[in-house]
Amino acid sequence: MVVVGLLLMCAGVGAGDALAQSMSAPAAAPDYATEIQPIFNRRCIACHGCLGSPCNVKLDSYRGADRGGFGVNPYSSHVDASPRVGMDVVQTTKEWRQRGFYPVIDHDGTSASRLDRSLLYKMVAAGSAHNQPGFSRAAVMPLYAKRYNHQCPATPEALNAYLQSTPAAGMPFGLPAIASAELEKLAAWVANGSPGPTPEALAQSGAVSDKAAVAEWETFLNDPDPRNRLVARFIFDHVYQASIVLEESAGDFFRLVRSKTPPSRMATDAAGPATVDQPVEVIDAPLPYDDPYKYAGVDRFWYRLQKVTTPRVQKNHFVWRLNKGSLAHLKELFLARAWDLTQDMKPPWGVGNPFQIYRAIPAEARSLFLLENAEVIVGGITYGPVCLGQTATYAVKDHFWVYFLDPRFDPSVQDPKLGLETWSAMMDRFPIGNAEYAEAYAKAQKKLTPEGLTVDAIWNGGGTNPNAWLTVLRHETNVSVMKGRQGGVPLSQWLVSYSGLERLYYDTVASYKYWEGDLGKLETLVFFNFLRQEMEDNFLLLLPEKERAPIRQQWSQGVFGAIGRFVVPFADRSLPGGVSGQRGPLLDAIARIQAHMGPAVSGPADPLNPIVKPKISLDSRMSGYGRWVKAVSLLTDTTAYKFPRFLPSVVLLRLNHGRESRVYSLVVNRVYKTQFDLFFQNGEALPDEYTMSVYPTIVGGFPNLFLEMDLAQAPAFLKELRSVASLDAWNALRNRYGVLRNSARFWPTLDWFNAWNFQRRGEAAGHLDLSYYDLLDTVY
Repeated sequence: MVVVGLLLMCAGVGAGDALAQSMSAPAAAPDYATEIQPIFNRRCIACHGCLGSPCNVKLDSYRGADRGGFGVNPYSSHVDASPRVGMDVVQTTKEWRQRGFYPVIDHDGTSASRLDRSLLYKMVAAGSAHNQPGFSRAAVMPLYAKRYNHQCPATPEALNAYLQSTPAAGMPFGLPAIASAELEKLAAWVANGSPGPTPEALAQSGAVSDKAAVAEWETFLNDPDPRNRLVARFIFDHVYQASIVLEESAGDFFRLVRSKTPPSRMATDAAGPATVDQPVEVIDAPLPYDDPYKYAGVDRFWYRLQKVTTPRVQKNHFVWRLNKGSLAHLKELFLARAWDLTQDMKPPWGVGNPFQIYRAIPAEARSLFLLENAEVIVGGITYGPVCLGQTATYAVKDHFWVYFLDPRFDPSVQDPKLGLETWSAMMDRFPIGNAEYAEAYAKAQKKLTPEGLTVDAIWNGGGTNPNAWLTVLRHETNVSVMKGRQGGVPLSQWLVSYSGLERLYYDTVASYKYWEGDLGKLETLVFFNFLRQEMEDNFLLLLPEKERAPIRQQWSQGVFGAIGRFVVPFADRSLPGGVSGQRGPLLDAIARIQAHMGPAVSGPADPLNPIVKPKISLDSRMSGYGRWVKAVSLLTDTTAYKFPRFLPSVVLLRLNHGRESRVYSLVVNRVYKTQFDLFFQNGEALPDEYTMSVYPTIVGGFPNLFLEMDLAQAPAFLKELRSVASLDAWNALRNRYGVLRNSARFWPTLDWFNAWNFQRRGEAAGHLDLSYYDLLDTVY
């Protein structure tokens, strides 16, 4: 019934007239929690679930839908700062209106006027009218090409004009329309005034499984002892973006926040002990080290574990898993050591220099905290709350392994100030200041390890902690991280010191202002390049001295690479030592590192990306997944073929065999002359060095393409893939096996991958993002 009115409206009849013709009264309002939010979860949060989503419309909660949109495009170039748009910046819709947010749903008027005034409904209705399966992909692509210049219509009249000129812009944008039953539910909800979740639904979603476990952590974090207060501040700075899982509170996710209200307290009345819950009132200061007292106008604040009630989105979801053993370990790590109580135990706020602020905490404890939770720390860098990375990722190479200096061999732990006169050079982003730090670090390293570094200087996590070896992947505009040695042998490696990791984290996370103009973001990017070079140089110290300069030049080539190598001095290039052997310096060093780490850290053998390829023919029939693994491994970690240069960044493959289906990620590893070229990345490409890696799971949060095939089809697919030597050939292969954005199979395929992700990866899983799905061919 509503669909009839919608089609009339899209044909040119006014919404009010169409509805008058199609129905006499709206259907009852669907329940928000059980009927409307699930639609948003399945079809909307893939693009509208993060900070800075299109038009700043965030649909992972009723608060976000009611807040509406904002006209400033977060990804367009702008010199001046834009307003912060995090959901806790203000608490009420009225306050968001005062900040310039406009409504996308309408609570007032008649049913017909609510539908006519709802921007959200009008966009979904336009999608239903124009983007049924089989719609023209060509009509969508020009809109994608200009997506960073898009202006968001803020009124129904402006939106009507926009949709009249660009009818393909309906929602879900550039994807098949939602099902008619879902559209009718949305129409009934909007027509009835877009009511939110009931108090009972809110109470149920906010309920915590184990309040005692939460209380134990909040007690620790709010202990008034000066050491505890400083440790809690240090922890908050480093994990405030993480999704926290307490094993004792099954099924719950939390985030660590600062609150105006204290944790739950025990009160005694005539009926005996009772828990009095104090609702969390988040103090959302711009940066984690900003003064919460001044920002919130309070004389005291508390650290709280706030339950997360919004759906998990893969692109910004990373987990810090804790239990009672973790709490005991943190107390021992930080509080069982001797502190220098002559240092400032109440350091000032607003200073983005962790070396200065936390100098009273033993440096070894700080270092070990970061090492033992390295995936979480790097997760903050790679899975930040913003939607898209764009050029921010240019400083990151497509595939590299990360190791960490053992605190015993780390000069920034053993001599935290590195002999510098002040702490300021530790966080100086400019070339001269960074060079001063590099020289001081090199001098301290030579003093600490005069015979040079060996693989024994690498922290191995006690042979049990897989955080000791990380794999980092860049997928053009976004980055992901995994534990262990994965994806074949990358071209470059990092060896990270405590000071290097802190500098990297504070540059890209704790001090990063997503709302500021381009100049500030450029400064962050330039400093990241300095840090990347520093980490690569540290690794080169494990190689023979004669090998260091040639490999350094190979890792950063061309004019821009030469400039970068000059600007970032290799101050300790003459440090003695280095691994030598028969297979070449890199492979010899990696082999020794793997032996030093042990199998629990490095992970199992990687048959999908081996150096030595199996003896198998692609003409062989595949009788099981084992044959597939061997066959596809012929195409991985090799530059023998041209096809990697035409692949999109991440392809998710569903491979069926009988009643079983397995998931593989086909990931392209692009290579550039240098990461110091900030503006002409594609012009610095070295496509002959591109490779493909395959992973037996979902990688990243931004799939570019879904493929589906039966195992029996796999030999033909691999032979065709191996022979791809042009974009046209790749497109032909993609069209045969891929699920394009206009396919009737698209939503069922996405639903299947999301379900697999949550079922197989559990707490690490989130909803996949579609921002880069089936993009312009010229992009890849």
